[in-house]
Amino acid sequence: MPTNVKIYDGTSDPADHITRFTGMGNSAEWPMPVWCRMFQQTLDGKARAWFDKLPSGSIDSWDDLEEKFLNRFGMLKACDKDPTEITKIVRRANETLPNFRERWVSESNAIPNVPELMRISSFMSSHKCPELSKRFSDKIPKTIDEMLRRVDDYVRSEEAFRNTELPKENFRRRKP
Repeated sequence: MPTNVKIYDGTSDPADHITRFTGMGNSAEWPMPVWCRMFQQTLDGKARAWFDKLPSGSIDSWDDLEEKFLNRFGMLKACDKDPTEITKIVRRANETLPNFRERWVSESNAIPNVPELMRISSFMSSHKCPELSKRFSDKIPKTIDEMLRRVDDYVRSEEAFRNTELPKENFRRRKP
């Protein structure tokens, strides 16, 4: 397998993956039976789970595998979300900020064509953390990377504060 092969996880355009894979197979001059075995190695996540669940003997050729793959994952391309859908990603009750951050990144990345400013604004209005809002109000992040870095810094500082123990003698009052 070439080292520059892209892995398909079921979240991007399946036709692009087929095109890249076909180009790789043609340039390597693999025999057709090898294509299906090699294609399996380019799948991860939902796509790999789908492939692993295919009944034994249900694929007779590369064309058959390509058709089934595009039928299964091609519908994802047809269901592109409206960029305003990003505003519906909000922090749930009892969801930790790190868990929300991870879910927000995953879900927002699945929504194409969202301007960066809209993504930043969406996260800032949906995290529901007053202390983090105060930090953002001092200097609004200009990029997603900067915003996420600042969220991570905030989470680390809060964790460090919770784990800090002060010596008990600092809390005793001295008698005058």
